[in-house]
Amino acid sequence: MQTLTAPNAALDCRDLALGRSLYLKLENALLLLNKDEILDLQTDRASDRGDLDGWCRLKGHTLLATLEGEEAHFLIRKNAASSYAQKADWGVTLPRDEEGAIKVGDWLCGATANIEIKAPEYFGLMPRGAAIEAGSPIYPFSLNHKKQIWSRPIAKLYEEAKNAQWNASRDIAWDKLPKLPDFLERAIAQIMTYLAENEFSALYIPGKFISRINPHYMEVVLFLASLINDEARHIEAFVKRAMANGGGLQYSSAVTQRSLYSLFVEEDYLKTSFLLHIMGEGTFLDLLSFLEENAPDEVTKRIVTLAKADEARHVAYGMAHVKANLEHNPYQIRRIKEATHKRKAFLDEMSGESTLLIEALAKVAGGSEGGRSFKAGLEAVDRLKARMNKNRVRRLIEVGIDEKLAIELSAIHTPNFM
Repeated sequence: MQTLTAPNAALDCRDLALGRSLYLKLENALLLLNKDEILDLQTDRASDRGDLDGWCRLKGHTLLATLEGEEAHFLIRKNAASSYAQKADWGVTLPRDEEGAIKVGDWLCGATANIEIKAPEYFGLMPRGAAIEAGSPIYPFSLNHKKQIWSRPIAKLYEEAKNAQWNASRDIAWDKLPKLPDFLERAIAQIMTYLAENEFSALYIPGKFISRINPHYMEVVLFLASLINDEARHIEAFVKRAMANGGGLQYSSAVTQRSLYSLFVEEDYLKTSFLLHIMGEGTFLDLLSFLEENAPDEVTKRIVTLAKADEARHVAYGMAHVKANLEHNPYQIRRIKEATHKRKAFLDEMSGESTLLIEALAKVAGGSEGGRSFKAGLEAVDRLKARMNKNRVRRLIEVGIDEKLAIELSAIHTPNFM
């Protein structure tokens, strides 16, 4: 008498006649079994044996036995190798608070503990936790290690990004924008042109890295996507403000474009994170604070206030990312230093700063286009530069760079601010 092994899975098809629907369910049920595992197919008809035996032979499986009773049980052994290296999760739930809401930061598909130090080799465009079929293409992700991209508060930062979204059309009271003197409106338009230029840089640079990041680290991918959305919104708001009062977009200097280009061509993610988020956007925060303090109207102030809150989140990611890298390998400081000096050497070919921007900032700070007020405005811009330098040094020390090197790196940062 033949001894049968207990089936590993069961498929109830008693409500289906032999045909396309049944064969589809049968094929998928076997697809998810491992080699040599047995499926118990349940139907109402023992007479289906001949057709099922032929189907199994065609597909490379074996119909082991037919057990007849009130219903028929066809025991089918899977002979092919498993198409999936792992089983998909089932019964996994997300942590919820007492009111039933998903806890902030715990929206992940799978526990945080499942995040590998190195992403699995076979990992496609899918969320972490999904099971991938053998034969799927291997994507050429170059950022496959957690240490390359990770930031400890990444899930929290993504939650903050979602909750802080604002609309440049709806959340700015454009109808309340007052008429300003021409010299002041031109200054604002010049500043907004400059801000938009820099935000294009902050949009494009993370954008080119997203496709290189293994989606096993989906939190980083989603956060960078939110960052790009932030920058798009900033560009919209700055361009609208330049034009909203009857002015227009103004001048883009070669020094600004050269500075941004030096960021754009950097291909190392750690160096980019340092130069863009810490040195660039960190300095940009001080510029936005300056404009917030000196804005000639509440509409302009509102725009830079909202943008500053977003930029602070971007800086927080860069700070945590770079700090974690330096803690893991202090040698990375040397690479950061090299990147900063390389950028300076590139920019030294065209020294100086955007004089049109400096004049515009001085007019806004002084409230005048000449005389003592304009001079006071220039002095305020000088104090801004000193504040930028002081805060850059502070941030560099905070991520793990010694004070002497922090002072050196801050001093050679681009005069374009970003």
